[in-house]
Amino acid sequence: MWDDGVTGLILRATSSPATTTTTGWAKEIAGVAVLDLVQSVTSISAAAEVIDRALKLNMDGIAEYRVPGRILDPTAAAAWVAEAGSAPVRNLNFSNAAILRPHKLEVLSVFTREMSEHSNIEAIVRQTLGEAVGLALDLQMFSADPGDATKPPGLFAGSDTITATTGGGMAAMDKDLELILKALAAKGGGKNPVIITSAPQAIVLKRNAAPKFDIDILSSTAVSTPFVGVVETASLVSGFGSVVEFSTAKYAAVHMEDTAPADFPAAPMKSMFQIDSIIMRSMLSATWGLRAAGHAQWVSGCTW
Repeated sequence: MWDDGVTGLILRATSSPATTTTTGWAKEIAGVAVLDLVQSVTSISAAAEVIDRALKLNMDGIAEYRVPGRILDPTAAAAWVAEAGSAPVRNLNFSNAAILRPHKLEVLSVFTREMSEHSNIEAIVRQTLGEAVGLALDLQMFSADPGDATKPPGLFAGSDTITATTGGGMAAMDKDLELILKALAAKGGGKNPVIITSAPQAIVLKRNAAPKFDIDILSSTAVSTPFVGVVETASLVSGFGSVVEFSTAKYAAVHMEDTAPADFPAAPMKSMFQIDSIIMRSMLSATWGLRAAGHAQWVSGCTW
């Protein structure tokens, strides 16, 4: 009705430009991308490093590997003999201290075909599970668990019962180290020892170690309880490598359970073919042992 140009300026409503965050005005049509990169939290696996320093055996085709160990005893050594005297005849003491049987760390992960085709999920799962295996190794290897049919015994299962020094500070740290190294030496160890400890204790040890302190210190983020231990790597033997095996399947039925998985029939059971998904298996064969009893000693519950 009015065509004077001024009225249009007066009646016009306030408008805003389209943005990627405004609901109803372009947010819904803005492209969204998810970064296909897992920012890996630095995780330290001391078990893998200890295994690399020890004797590794090939267990292909072997169900049980018996590794003889020598029990060192000064009384079995040569004796001082006078001229024309009789030399002693002694038996050497051997034992099957390390008996290796195959064990495995295993887990399954399921993702849809669409996720596989339109993301980097397979590579992410491989990397994440592979790193997690290192922490699982630490939890079992650096424990006093006696082991069973499913898992090897922890290295500290044969350790002496050593009480942590009270009071905290440098004095407690020095005493704990003295106790575990003395216990190791009493069992004939000490050739190639390494110190294993939880991450906070490793920082304290490295900060206070003297320049000529020559025993390597390895830390593990998997073990939460403050502890310090020593392992004789010359006595340690393992029957596996550090490579995790991965395999996938599209035609399988799986019990979708993370705590108490069971064989078929079980619930809830999913068919990978029916739900158009892929299952990935992560598996690491693992076994280890010490060729001499007491060649791993530890103190748990450190106060420093």
